[in-house]
Amino acid sequence: MKKKLIQYIIVFTSVSLIGILITQLFWVKESINLKSEQFDNSVRIAVKSILNQLQEQKSDTLFAERVKKLSCRKPHLEITDYIDPHLLDSLMFEELGCMKLRNYYYGVFSNNTGKFVMGRYKPYEQNIRNSAFRFSLKNIYNAGDYSIGIYFPDKTGIILKQMKLWLFFSLFFLLSITAGFLYVTLTLLKQKKISEMKNDFVNNMTHELKTPVATTSLAAEMLLKPEILKDKKRVKKYAEVILSENQRLENLVERVLQVSMLERGKNKYKFKKADVHKLLEAVIESLELKMEKNNIRFEYHPEATVSVVHLDKMHMMNVFFNLIDNAIKYTTDDPHIVVSTSNNKWGITVTVEDNGIGINHAHLSHIFDNFYRVPKGDVHEVRGFGLGLYYAYQVVKKHGGTITVKSFPGKGSRFDVYLPFKIK
Repeated sequence: MKKKLIQYIIVFTSVSLIGILITQLFWVKESINLKSEQFDNSVRIAVKSILNQLQEQKSDTLFAERVKKLSCRKPHLEITDYIDPHLLDSLMFEELGCMKLRNYYYGVFSNNTGKFVMGRYKPYEQNIRNSAFRFSLKNIYNAGDYSIGIYFPDKTGIILKQMKLWLFFSLFFLLSITAGFLYVTLTLLKQKKISEMKNDFVNNMTHELKTPVATTSLAAEMLLKPEILKDKKRVKKYAEVILSENQRLENLVERVLQVSMLERGKNKYKFKKADVHKLLEAVIESLELKMEKNNIRFEYHPEATVSVVHLDKMHMMNVFFNLIDNAIKYTTDDPHIVVSTSNNKWGITVTVEDNGIGINHAHLSHIFDNFYRVPKGDVHEVRGFGLGLYYAYQVVKKHGGTITVKSFPGKGSRFDVYLPFKIK
């Protein structure tokens, strides 16, 4: 899939997802507003019912007689003579309870002085006076200018609680869609990256395989010439070239097969006690000619006092070979490589350090990925499959150890391989 097409797809789906999110949030907001209006209407209906019951009470014969007796004894009747505080409290509890509204504060207060005469209003006096649920009591008590106010300190919480199931499913589906989109996008980008790395791998592999095949073919053609067959030295020389290139070809194929077996989990390990120093010495010896050819200044410091650990000799030698070989490949001016070992009480650390071209920080977290090779501008001019460090990482991990890297462009790289004395 083309890069631009992938970008267009991601942009289009991102815009679509944002549109869905905005639309959903809009409807959630509208639903909350609607629920808020229903809440307000429920309060108004409940209070209207309370006021109607209090007004009906005025028409009651017994109530009228009681008020008449009070007017004979008192020069001026108060609102508490017309509204029984206990009755009001009972009516509030009953009517608001029918609407499933429990957490409320209310009070009857004078509109002139703001003084409360009854109710459950502390400590929300000011909130009750300024409440949207404020109703006049002039039809019940005409002599004074009184109102009843109701305040819900957790109105939003009550509304959200009533909508909790709907909000839960709405949020769940929104998160599911978002998570699915992110997963698909990341998978698409990962597959694209893997595809590019595999294409790079095929190109590099083709180049690497063509070289020994072409050299072997040329040497074989030379051996078929009559004048060459008469010269034993030249026959031996071309035969050695064919053998050398054949071994090189075998090593390339073996490296690819090793990684394939690693990924399928079919790589067999034979863990035995072995001396890390001896393995390093064998690897260094096998690379001596290559280091001499490249004028490498090489130092080896086996400073670990305990170097015997449980490991697979073949795989661990391949790891050390890959790291030192990479150090040789990626050092240019005045190449200098240092291999050293050290101990802690749990294991041994092998360090391979060079003063080569180094690796940009942006690529460090990917260098142990399969088929990954640092893009052009850093080390891409050196041919390879992008398998060596992946193989090393997997082998060291199988040994219960770790492999870490520190690198700075133009200053070099340092790889630390830690192996525990015993595999857990």
